Amino acid sequence: MLWLRLWLAIGLHLDDTQWVYSPSSPTGYALFDLDQTIVPWDTQLLFCNFVLKRQRLRTIYLLGFIPFSPFAKFLGPETMKRVFLNYLAGMDAEVLDQYAREFVDELVPDGLYSEVVEIIEKHKADGLLTILNSASPEIWVKYLSEKLGFDHYYGTQVVINKRVTLFPDIEGMNNKGEVKIGRMRQHFPDDWIEGAILPNSFGYSDSHADLPMLMLCERNVMVHPTAKLRANGEKFGWLEMNPVRPTQSKWEFAVACAKQAVGLY
Repeated sequence: MLWLRLWLAIGLHLDDTQWVYSPSSPTGYALFDLDQTIVPWDTQLLFCNFVLKRQRLRTIYLLGFIPFSPFAKFLGPETMKRVFLNYLAGMDAEVLDQYAREFVDELVPDGLYSEVVEIIEKHKADGLLTILNSASPEIWVKYLSEKLGFDHYYGTQVVINKRVTLFPDIEGMNNKGEVKIGRMRQHFPDDWIEGAILPNSFGYSDSHADLPMLMLCERNVMVHPTAKLRANGEKFGWLEMNPVRPTQSKWEFAVACAKQAVGLY
């Protein structure tokens, strides 16, 4: 019954409309988070696993993350993201780019929620402007966006230059929460005012961190939502979908993430 409700909800538009799609004049918007929404995992851990399996010595760099861990709340997600990325220190930009391409090729299609990918395809076919908006680095977000055929993508902009520094800088801010809205603003209608709901819009996320993005949309789908997101979504009647995960429990998920962080997954 859930899937019937879901497909009815996203299929009630454009069925009787003849229209030629143009990115400059979309019939609506479909906004997607990435990690644990399209991909069952945190792609930052997955990419780390991908790299460490190819260059084992880089595992040593992760030791630099340990002293910072107790201060994570004080330092904030942006700084911790920079610290975690030290496993890429010294890597040539061209090598990193090639790894990102190979990572996405390996991930798609079997490493994604197929049900969510089907929804992306439907929104594209219906002429909606599709935007992938993730807190993960654009290093690989851009290639995943390209692979899935999104119109636009946004991720955290990590400064690479010719080689990755020990704690690479982030251009702008960590792409999370309200920051995502500012990055997408250029694609909204000219008369859109802050906080207004976008016409014929759909949002998809697993996390309450994306509430600012979801509140812009007429209809939302929560994918394996956090308790806080579910509590908010139930107030508005948002749909929930729970595609099959690769793990069966929180403990199994935590163990798998730990393995990814050290290149043993």
